Amino acid sequence: MEKHPLNFRSDHCDQHAVVLTNPAATTERRLVLLHGAGVAGELSWTYVANYLTGWREILIPDLAGMGRSRFLSAPAAGVAPYAQQLDELTGALDWQEFDVAGYSFGGIVAEHWLRSRPFNGLCFLLEPAMLYAADAYVLLNKAQLYQQVAEQIVVNPADSVPYVRFLDSVSPARNRQDKTEQLTIARLQANALGFAQALAAVSTALQQQPDYYLNWVSPWAGAGFVGSLSEPAMHERHRQLAAASRNWQFEVVDGADHSLVFTRPRAIAAVMNRCLAER
Repeated sequence: MEKHPLNFRSDHCDQHAVVLTNPAATTERRLVLLHGAGVAGELSWTYVANYLTGWREILIPDLAGMGRSRFLSAPAAGVAPYAQQLDELTGALDWQEFDVAGYSFGGIVAEHWLRSRPFNGLCFLLEPAMLYAADAYVLLNKAQLYQQVAEQIVVNPADSVPYVRFLDSVSPARNRQDKTEQLTIARLQANALGFAQALAAVSTALQQQPDYYLNWVSPWAGAGFVGSLSEPAMHERHRQLAAASRNWQFEVVDGADHSLVFTRPRAIAAVMNRCLAER
């Protein structure tokens, strides 16, 4: 893989991204990889990208407030400002056709972005923030928790308690005793206000459109990924989505929880490669 950093100012953002070029790719297709809340793009996706064989070019942006991208002014509530950032980024690069993968926060951003533009590519959603449950009570409780965590972080970014609350919510089965816990908290604290802003954006989106997300059916071909250790409610919602969508697969990633993009990159890339080969 050849890496090309991008840094420029668009209408609403200071943009940072990297473009990976694979001279040995099996197709000329392009792919956009969107990271989760708090941890920037390259750090989130590098391991998966290293196992992707089909895409000629892979764009990995930092969503604003995380990594090296920033909004130029305070954004409106919800995920729409992040979708606008991506429109400005892909427009500047003249990327018209591509596939998209979104992890966690990046998943809800991807869905919002793609529904507002012509899109006929593959879509991959890895434990996206809007598919945590098929039950309105559970989904709205999640939204309220995210808002509380965001507010706690803004008040005291150095306090580890809200970060642990977030991790307890998304990865309840994780090993809390190893060094990974402290490393994860440190990574989130490095982008504390951007992390809080992203959580608040998810909370707003879920509270404004709970019925939309509870009944969402994918209009695109692709796949959803859930770790085998993740909560049963999430598995139920993803099974429901796969059954209701025309060209959508549900993939369980063995031995993984919400950190699947970091811990099971080879398995995730294998499914993505297979979906592209079958396209």
